[in-house]
This record gives sequence, structure tokens and C-alpha cells, in this order.
Amino acid sequence: MNIQHIPTFSEPCLAPYQNLRDRTLRGENLFIAEGDLVVERLLKSRYQTESLLIADRALERVQPLLEKYVSEEIPIYVVPFDGINDLLGFPFHQGVMAIGKREEVWTLSDLLPLDSPEKQRNSRRRIIVVLPDITKPDNIGVVFRNCAALGADGILLGPQACDPLSRRGLRVSMGGVFQLPWLKTDNLNRDLDILRTQFQYECYGTVLSDNAVELKDVHWKNRIALCFGNEYDGLKPETLAHCDLQVTIPMACGVDSLNLGVSSGIFLYSASFQEN
Repeated sequence: MNIQHIPTFSEPCLAPYQNLRDRTLRGENLFIAEGDLVVERLLKSRYQTESLLIADRALERVQPLLEKYVSEEIPIYVVPFDGINDLLGFPFHQGVMAIGKREEVWTLSDLLPLDSPEKQRNSRRRIIVVLPDITKPDNIGVVFRNCAALGADGILLGPQACDPLSRRGLRVSMGGVFQLPWLKTDNLNRDLDILRTQFQYECYGTVLSDNAVELKDVHWKNRIALCFGNEYDGLKPETLAHCDLQVTIPMACGVDSLNLGVSSGIFLYSASFQEN
């Protein structure tokens, strides 16, 4: 392994890690992964890892992880724990982080099944989650985590959706962003049309409406695109126009809605485990 002990925080190699609270790496085509689990999932993913930053007191703990997944080409910078907060610009207790290279590693075809609808009738249900304009990193991170846990095949993001590779989004997703295919499209309407007409996906819009079908009464098709709107405005009319069915979770008296993390988990559980 390419382990480099860095005694001071002024070395140029540490510049990408400096003052992360006050800056973004987006313009540098880089992103930050924090913590053992998220870093491990980055190392196992299609994304390239540029470097790792390890606090000296954490080196022994993460040694097995480094030996298993880190090649000699990736530098591992080991720095004193005392002072690392000043470098990063925020309190950091996990002891390990990595910089990944921001790149498009998935395409729409990676979200799609390889078999025909006829062959797929007796196999598991295929689910693509569609997020047209989720703008909060916490929300998008939780949806990614739910998708990874509950068997979604991929996520399609609209042009206005926030960045899943943001530091906050990655942390909340627990690396779920690295575990399944996802794509940020520049034309969501076009891609929804492709899913419905070329690949026979049924599009379901999750809404708050007395006129929608209650979740318990939904009979999920074998290929579904499950659309979630943001917590303020829900799904926009242009997305609802592509939905074959609108579905809802009925609320008890006095409760108007659930947050996106909870509701997406409920919908995904129903869609994933209802028998064909």
C-alpha cells in the first residue's frame, strides 16, 4: 500500500481536504466520502478513488479495509488526529475519509432489465425510483438508502434534483449511492416515455389525494417506475401526466403527510415484497 505519513497539514497533497465546510468539490469534479462503511462502498464501486485521509489513531482499525480494497496507485495520507478538525473545517471523529472522482458511471440502460417482459413474468419485480426534483441532500440520501435496502434496481433523477454525491447526501445514504445504478437525466419526460413505451414500465405517482388509489389496494405490475415528489409541492403536473396510476398512503385524522424517507420506505416495501 502507498501509505504516506504527513506530519503537518500544510502539505499540498492535503489541499483537496482543506476547509470542506466552506467549499464544494463539485467544480473540481471530486467528492468526499466519510466513515469506514461509506469509504468501503466507494472502494468497491465503479467510481475512482483519488486518495484517502486517515487519522493516525484510526490506522490500525482500518488496516484490514485498506489491505483488502486499496491498490498501490491510491495514496493513503496518514495525519495526526490532533489538528485534523482545523484542516477539514468541522469536527471529524470517524477517522477515515476518501476523495472520489465525480464521473458518469451509469447510463439509462444500466437501470433496465436485460430480459423481455415475457421472460420476466415469473421473475422478481423490477423497480426504478424516479426523483424529479428532490432538492434536500438529507432526503435524497435517505431514499438512496431505502432503495439499496429494499431491492430497487436503480434511481432516475430529474434535472432539478440535488447532488447525490454531496457530502451530506453520501453520509445519510450510508454509501447507498454507490450500491445501485443511478442517472441524472437532462430530459425526464423523454426518459419516462422510453420506460413506458419501449420497456413496458407502469409509472406510479405517489401523491396526497383522496382520489388516488390507496396503497393497500394497489396491484403492482412486474415493471414499475415509482415517482416521488418533494415534500413541499409533490409531483409536478408534467410528471403526473406520465403516471399510469396515482397512489397514496391514507393518513389518520390530524396527520397531513409523512416525510419522504418514511413514505418512500413504505411504498418500496409494498412494491418489493407483494407477490406477482
